[in-house]
Amino acid sequence: MGMDSDFPSCQVAPDDQIGELYVATRRLMTAEDQSEVATTAVETATAILDFPFSVFWEATDSGLKAEAISDPLREHVEVPDDPGQVLRHERGSWLWDHYESDETQWVLVDEEKAASDAPLHGGITVPLAEYGLLTAGTDERSEPTERETQLADILGKNVLSTLERIEREQELKRQRDNLDLLNQIVRHDLTNHLQTISGRAELLRDQCSGDALEHVDGIRESSQAAAELLETAGDLATVMRQTDWETEPVALGPVLSSVTEDITATYSDAQVTVPDEYSSIRIQADELLSSVFRNVLTNAVQHNDSATPSVVVDVIDDGDVVHVTVADDGPGIPDEQKQAVFQRGEKRPDSDGTGVGLYLVRTLVDAYGGDVWVEDNEPTGTVVGVTLLTATDGS
Repeated sequence: MGMDSDFPSCQVAPDDQIGELYVATRRLMTAEDQSEVATTAVETATAILDFPFSVFWEATDSGLKAEAISDPLREHVEVPDDPGQVLRHERGSWLWDHYESDETQWVLVDEEKAASDAPLHGGITVPLAEYGLLTAGTDERSEPTERETQLADILGKNVLSTLERIEREQELKRQRDNLDLLNQIVRHDLTNHLQTISGRAELLRDQCSGDALEHVDGIRESSQAAAELLETAGDLATVMRQTDWETEPVALGPVLSSVTEDITATYSDAQVTVPDEYSSIRIQADELLSSVFRNVLTNAVQHNDSATPSVVVDVIDDGDVVHVTVADDGPGIPDEQKQAVFQRGEKRPDSDGTGVGLYLVRTLVDAYGGDVWVEDNEPTGTVVGVTLLTATDGS
């Protein structure tokens, strides 16, 4: 390797070195697995140091094995598609000692130390915690400059940070996948059991009277409440796993129609009034929009002390936004509780529930870029309003 008069031990100009390091950092920020990190690390070490024989060594239980190697080194490796079969260092070897040293070092290499027939005489070793070791080798016997050592150390820190980030992301993905599976199993099985309980209670109801009938009705109500809570909890679990929200135009009418039909079927004593016709309004939302209105309507009916709970749904198209109001004739909500009911774990004063329903409503509406509020109904009761963004033609 030739020597440059301006840069005695490195042929790469300082500005080019920083540029290569910057490019590598950007690549590492988007890397998705260790293999991609290893390739980037090797290519960058070769480029910024002008040390042709670079290797990313993966740490295993038995020692170190090459996961990625530089192109110049491939000429000296018999199995280029799997360099780890040839380039290995067992526990206790000189390279393993460098791996365990936890600091960037310079090393002179003789033929006995080399893991290939490359004309390797020296290099820099950069430990990467439990993940492995990055080495950059040269065919020269001169020691690296302080700048080269610093560049290698900076690259090593960036590589290590990326590997730690990927491991965290992979662990979070495993946890999310496990939660998804648990959520599917629990919701499916519990829903089936609750449907069985509710169905058998309905059959028993025709054969009971007096106190027994009251107990059967209690069973039906409890199973119904559990089914609603299970659905809300499932929707909340979906929301909690979201990192980036993607909304799309959703037709409001069919969603409101479906939800109000379910509510009237579930609460046969309640009177739910809806507009005669829904306009063809489309709003920015997603598949969980029905959960917003289901929870608002369910709260309006459940916490109503009237003999025949009355709920009125209204829709106002205001151009860029649409307002959906749900007004009930129940006991109302004190002023000091009007905003608190949307906080996690907070409940209406008359509620025996968990307080997650309206928290889910607030979370979803915020994600859609809308707003939700509470005000008094006249002469009595509560109005819950939901404001949502109207979908544009380009949405």
